Amino acid sequence: MKQSLCTGLISPSDYLISLLDSIGIWYEEIDFKKELSKNYSVIILEKVSLNSSQQTKVNDFLRNDGSVLEISTKPYFYSDELTKSYSKTIFNNNSESGFNRVAPIDIYSHWASAKSSSTLSGLVGFQKTENSNYQNVCFLGLDINSLPKATSYTRKRFYSPSGLFPDEIVNKVSRDSLSDLIELCIKKLLYARNLPFIKKWTSPKPEPVFGFRVDSDFGSKKSLDSIYNLLSDFGIKATWFLHVQAHENYLEHLKTFGEQELALHGYNHGYSGSIAKIQENIRTGLSVLESSGIHPSGFCAPYGIWNFGLQEVLSEFNFNYTSEFTSGYDSVPFVVPKSTNLQIPIHPICTGSMNRKGYSSDQIKEYFLSVYERKKSFYKPIFFYHHPMQKGLDIFGDIFKKVQADGLTNLTFNEYASFWKKRQDQQISIYSEGQKIFIESNDLELYLYISNTNNEFDLVSSKTQILEKSVYSTFKYDTPSLPSNSEIEQIHQNRFQLYKTNILDWRNRQRL
Repeated sequence: MKQSLCTGLISPSDYLISLLDSIGIWYEEIDFKKELSKNYSVIILEKVSLNSSQQTKVNDFLRNDGSVLEISTKPYFYSDELTKSYSKTIFNNNSESGFNRVAPIDIYSHWASAKSSSTLSGLVGFQKTENSNYQNVCFLGLDINSLPKATSYTRKRFYSPSGLFPDEIVNKVSRDSLSDLIELCIKKLLYARNLPFIKKWTSPKPEPVFGFRVDSDFGSKKSLDSIYNLLSDFGIKATWFLHVQAHENYLEHLKTFGEQELALHGYNHGYSGSIAKIQENIRTGLSVLESSGIHPSGFCAPYGIWNFGLQEVLSEFNFNYTSEFTSGYDSVPFVVPKSTNLQIPIHPICTGSMNRKGYSSDQIKEYFLSVYERKKSFYKPIFFYHHPMQKGLDIFGDIFKKVQADGLTNLTFNEYASFWKKRQDQQISIYSEGQKIFIESNDLELYLYISNTNNEFDLVSSKTQILEKSVYSTFKYDTPSLPSNSEIEQIHQNRFQLYKTNILDWRNRQRL
């Protein structure tokens, strides 16, 4: 019998859909009229109420070699004793292959832990149902729909080898770690049945994506030229989010920056929650740019702050993407739940954050190289940014050298957004039968990720229609180099200092 590798969803939340779209698996909302065991390999349940007929059908699915992932603090099918609590951060003590790569997860929410599990302090648990030969039920003790939303942010510190921890306001949830955890749960359920895990790849090429962003805040012509010259020396394409008012007298000059993308940061560099003021700032910026023949495809808000006003306003404009690290950071692109806005997240720390902490040039370089290496070892996209009036530009020369040497896929934000939307539109169907895997795709130009262990994977063209089952081992994850729990605890100490920084930041923030 052909076994579908489709993941079935029961009444999924918008947040879960956003996460699964970023992961890139084949999923659909369950049709209970279908034969579940034939049409789905894994079923994901959140905090939903199953009627008796549905519960019976899911139980039959489990008896017929199906697997269930329950993302809930009140699971139906996972039967271990649970403890409920509230946490800002869940630490990871797990040494199991794959799960040991998951960084501590910030959730700022209530959660449930399984008594018999040590995976992320019991956040995740696996067990067998009666008569099963393998662990076919996975528990993830979160209510995803109750997690802080895209508009919920706080100031966080980020780990640094130097022991000086830079900080920035970012979204409360560690979206990337949460996404990794869901992916690993699905993988383990599939591997137990000798089925592969397949998803859409995160780059248009086998090599991961590297992007660089310039927020031109109050920059002088000379400072912008310095950045462009460094980029040109290494053949790096970047995206320039223009503070239009600051450069209004020499926009024609910026158009001479070859292979660079010019995007919008607003006419004024100011913050507001007012719909009218945000509208005016974007409209004026667009008008001035377009009168100079610059037609931006993307936008990022001053200070990187995503709020309800901005979400409402952006629906009126035809931007291809936006990029605010208070909606999400350090992850692959995603669509903000309950909107159509594609976010391209970045690493939110800049050299200015580090200069304020008294970093030396060598310490700044060490920090960015460590972030680079960690992301590269996990085959993640790497996005850094810089401001023209801040010190430390030269350290990015070392980063650009590594990008060249490692052959990463250097894209502008708009190029990556265009690829990502093509990825979103790709429809895949995957079946396993005997020793063969059958793949159908409506786009034959992209790559698919395939694995049957947590430490290795292969990439195959979506042109591929039939694959022989094998060990998929061309690409190997490096040994994790995550900070220890004691180091993470240091990051969370002395919150009072962060509150002081927040107050200063709020006072110094310019308003529209």
